[in-house]
Amino acid sequence: MDEGTYQLQEIVEPAALIKSKARVQTHGEVFTPKWMVQKMLAEPAIQEKLQDIHATFLEPSAGEGAFLVEILHQKLNHVDQTSSKTRWPENALWALMSIYGIELLHDNLNQARAAMMSVATSHYQAIMQKPLNIRSDFYKAAQYVIGVNIVQGNTLEYTTEEGQPITLSHWWPVDTHTVQRELFTYQSLFKTDGNDEIGIPEGQMSLFEAHDYNPHYAPCKVTKVYREEMQK
Repeated sequence: MDEGTYQLQEIVEPAALIKSKARVQTHGEVFTPKWMVQKMLAEPAIQEKLQDIHATFLEPSAGEGAFLVEILHQKLNHVDQTSSKTRWPENALWALMSIYGIELLHDNLNQARAAMMSVATSHYQAIMQKPLNIRSDFYKAAQYVIGVNIVQGNTLEYTTEEGQPITLSHWWPVDTHTVQRELFTYQSLFKTDGNDEIGIPEGQMSLFEAHDYNPHYAPCKVTKVYREEMQK
C-alpha cells in the first residue's frame, strides 16, 4: 500500500453501554446501542431529512459518535445512489458539512471523529473503486470538516474546557460547487427569556434561523475548504 493511502480501520462498537461506573457517576455517560440508534432514525420525518444532503443534524452529547456515524452512513447511502462518480466527492462533503456533534470527553471526541472518517473513507472506496489517498482534496477536506463540525465542549455551559464559547460553522451553499463558511456560537441557537432561561426558539426548524453570523471566510470550492481562505 502506498504511504500516502489512508488505511481504513474497522470501528469497533463498545462491548458495553458504559465504560466505567465512575464515568457514569461523574458525566452521566451511557452509550446508545446501534439497534436503538437505527430505530430512532427510522422515523419517517427523519428519513426524509436523511435524503437531503443539506438538512442539518446536531448531536449535543456525541459520545463515541453512534448517532453521527449512522446519520452519515445513511446520508452517504443516498449520495451513493444519486450521484455520479464526478459529483460524488462534492455531494459527500455537503453531507459531512450538515452533521454536527459536541462532546465533553476527549477520548470520545477522538473516537467519534475517527469513526466519521472511517465511514466517509469506506463509501469513497466503494464508489471510486480505489484507496483514498491522504494527499487528495477529498481526504483533506473531509478531515477538516469533521474537525470543525465535531467539537469539544460542555453543552450545559455552552463553553469549551478553556472557557471559550463553543463555536460551530455553517456552510452556506453559494452554488453546487462553492461554499462559504460562517462561524456562530452554540449558545446563539437558543433564545433567552426575561428570566434568563434559555430555550429553543419556537417553530425553529433549522440550526441556522436564530443567530448572528461571522462571515470572514471567503467562498471556495467545496473540495478546497481545508485551505481556510479568508475574506479580503
